[in-house]
Amino acid sequence: MNHSEIFRKAHAGHATCLADEWHSAPCPPPAHPLVWSRRNGPWRELAVLFVGAAPGNAGGRGAGDMGAHATRIPFGGDVAGANLDVLLASAGLTRDEVFLVAALNRLPDAGGGEPTARELSQPVGDYETSLHLLRDTMLAAHPRLVVTLGNVALRATIAAARLAEDAGRSVVSDRVSMPSLERLKKAGLARSVAAAWPVAHAPDPAFAEAWGPRPLPHVLWLTHPSAQNMSPHARVETAFHTRMLEARDALRAAVAGVLGVTPPAMRKDVPLEGAAAVSGRSIYDLAEWRDAVGPRHATLDRLWRSKGV
Repeated sequence: MNHSEIFRKAHAGHATCLADEWHSAPCPPPAHPLVWSRRNGPWRELAVLFVGAAPGNAGGRGAGDMGAHATRIPFGGDVAGANLDVLLASAGLTRDEVFLVAALNRLPDAGGGEPTARELSQPVGDYETSLHLLRDTMLAAHPRLVVTLGNVALRATIAAARLAEDAGRSVVSDRVSMPSLERLKKAGLARSVAAAWPVAHAPDPAFAEAWGPRPLPHVLWLTHPSAQNMSPHARVETAFHTRMLEARDALRAAVAGVLGVTPPAMRKDVPLEGAAAVSGRSIYDLAEWRDAVGPRHATLDRLWRSKGV
């Protein structure tokens, strides 16, 4: 299944969305619009796929004008988004070269934070659950490296590749089943270290068949770049600052070790407009980026630079 087919399936019943793959207007229903469109990244195979927890709203609990819930740009306009752009640039990446998806691609019922198992188990358009949507997204992007941002993203990513016991039977019922962090640690995954997909949690036969003969992606588990644990306003002696450095260094190492690409010695500034996409339209040409998201991220970027990041 390709990205266009995923989009139509995820937005089934949303007539306005189906005619607007770039999401010029919010997706219905307004309270919980689905954040999955061409704003997430190029619709093609990519070297890197980022998986977050859920769209944020810059502390607005659904009422703010920044964050993915409002801008329809994943990690768009909040501190977590600005931090992610610093990480991307530090590794020599842009939003036009990666795909950003989440375990739950809408604002959680609590108005922010991590999604619950109940929310992840709810249908998304014609998808049985959010994990089914994540599963197809992984298969369409076919990345060499999956960067999971936070604990929920890591657990959801592994679970999404293991939804079926065999090619025709799902193990997801009324609540999604995700491996615990302890099980994943025992399987060899560790924070800030890129590792081969754990053998103990190998994908189910249907996923493996759809993936094909190429090696499964490496997994890099990072601390989520949210305001709670990576703030550009924090002093350099705090854990907030240390975690940002750890995430930056881990992503740079993964890009070099897994992709064989040397990260830049000096990262570029946050693009504010007109960055050339690899093919087609650029995310940086969106009006929301030029007028709101880009300037907000650039301001926070300068705070990180002042701290040597």
